[in-house]
Amino acid sequence: MALAYSLLDVFADSPFQGIQIPVVLLNGQKLSDAHKQAIASEFHQTETVFIDTAAKAEPASVFNSKGPCLFGAHTILAASYMAYEKGLVKDQGDYSTFTMTQQKQPIESFIDNAADGPGAIQFSRTLMPSIDRYTPEIPRLAAALNTDERHISFSKYKPMVISVDRPVLIIPFTRPEHVLAASLNPERWADLAGHVYTSQLFLFAPGSITGQSQFHGRLLNLDLGRDVFPPIGGVMPEFIAYLAEQADTAPGTHTFSMDRGSETTRKSILHAEFDKRPGKEVRCRIGGHVIKMGVGELLYP
Repeated sequence: MALAYSLLDVFADSPFQGIQIPVVLLNGQKLSDAHKQAIASEFHQTETVFIDTAAKAEPASVFNSKGPCLFGAHTILAASYMAYEKGLVKDQGDYSTFTMTQQKQPIESFIDNAADGPGAIQFSRTLMPSIDRYTPEIPRLAAALNTDERHISFSKYKPMVISVDRPVLIIPFTRPEHVLAASLNPERWADLAGHVYTSQLFLFAPGSITGQSQFHGRLLNLDLGRDVFPPIGGVMPEFIAYLAEQADTAPGTHTFSMDRGSETTRKSILHAEFDKRPGKEVRCRIGGHVIKMGVGELLYP
């Protein structure tokens, strides 16, 4: 059978930027998880989204070459874009809504109704993080990241483990160029493994490589090559919870943007806002733009 798919650039303000996400369209065809995993491997992208227009309750799912995945900000936007095109959204006037489910919790996205198709896309979440301030000493973290201690110690922020969907060790740097230059030292990191119960590290610094954001971010783990810059949308809930936890983050609504990538690779720009209210859970909204770059058919036996 032939399966239609679209290739989207997510969190991109211009073509050939952002994160490439294939979206495979199903219309009641039954594909097992193993089949979806095989198709995701064929595309060889970070994740592949599947939209089944006949599955009204839960039409969207995400897979990579290792199996099913949690939704991240980039795959939520990709799913929302195609759901809009296929009429799976609810028209609310100036915008439309689309609801996904993850770990029995709804994720609602909002798509601007533009004259030529989906406009800017944003989704909202309520965060219930767990927080661990006890992290390895900065000299040990610096050694594990092949960086100078001062690039971490002089930041106004402090390392912290935050868990919303998964635990992430968030490590602040002083400048984006130091984030770009960092790399994991396997031996030094192995020494810390017993003290940190996550293999996901998120490095960030105030500043921008695009000139369009307040922060630069990078996801790092032992499975990634030195010059690989994967999507960061999956850890944005943890980063927002991290910012909300800072003592100098006053109650109220805060907005920021973050870029990812490097000078020689594709770049993404994510926009976010969150509400910090005393005694209440943090509510956040994350969004950006999606550009449709191509369509095709996958000949699947």
